[in-house]
Amino acid sequence: MQIIIDRLNGIIRSALRAYLAAERDLDGANEAGDPAGIAAAKEKVDLAARQAVDLLHHFADFVCKEPDPSLPVFNKPEDVRNVIRPLCVFGRSGPPIDDVNLLMDVADAFKHHRPDRKSATVHVSFAITTQYGGYGELRYGEGKYGGAEQTIVTLKTGERRALSSILQNVFDAWMAYLKQPLPPISQY
Repeated sequence: MQIIIDRLNGIIRSALRAYLAAERDLDGANEAGDPAGIAAAKEKVDLAARQAVDLLHHFADFVCKEPDPSLPVFNKPEDVRNVIRPLCVFGRSGPPIDDVNLLMDVADAFKHHRPDRKSATVHVSFAITTQYGGYGELRYGEGKYGGAEQTIVTLKTGERRALSSILQNVFDAWMAYLKQPLPPISQY
């Protein structure tokens, strides 16, 4: 299992930290009010988001194809995701949430622009953008405080979710499955 944990602790946590750093840089650019700096920060956030989403979503592929005697034998990555789904809860203590599927839909939208699966909850990559999340527009306890600009995923239903929360919830589900201690929220 050490190879799997090393992958999680290495490249995946690094990508998640880089995404959060890019979000903080966007905050700084918005505070400075420089249009060129804001545009560059948004581009950096978009690229970091794509990398974090891709690596965390495809971690199931890695686990599926990296045999380990302490884990069940998985035939396909979807089998791994089925084991992770029940462990995914909102904000560590909230109700179960299907962010494993939502992360897959975000990854598909980033990769294919318009996902082919009819069951996809994200219609198009344009639905994943940096925008402001005003009071009451996101779930309580989700995303940045104070309505700051951040990466928001708008679902087909119109519901808006902070990408940072989706990533955190799925990461936490993996940590629970692998029986690893949870670091403080947003401190990958």
